[in-house]
Amino acid sequence: MMPLLALSARSLLRSAARPGPARRWIRSGPAQSPVSTGDTVLGFAAVFASVFLPAAWVLGHIQDYKKRDEDEEA
Repeated sequence: MMPLLALSARSLLRSAARPGPARRWIRSGPAQSPVSTGDTVLGFAAVFASVFLPAAWVLGHIQDYKKRDEDEEA
């Protein structure tokens, strides 16, 4: 008898790999209402800020993290 975790993983993977009908909220074709340039710029700026600003924060403070780690080891 397979463990419960293996059975659930198997069923999840099987359902993900099985092709089915397209989801109703996914539509192909042009947008129903055009997206303005300002909306596009705002969207790209939000994605940029949410991805790159935390990485820039960590890289900008990497020396502080290294010092803190050295202090804890001593």
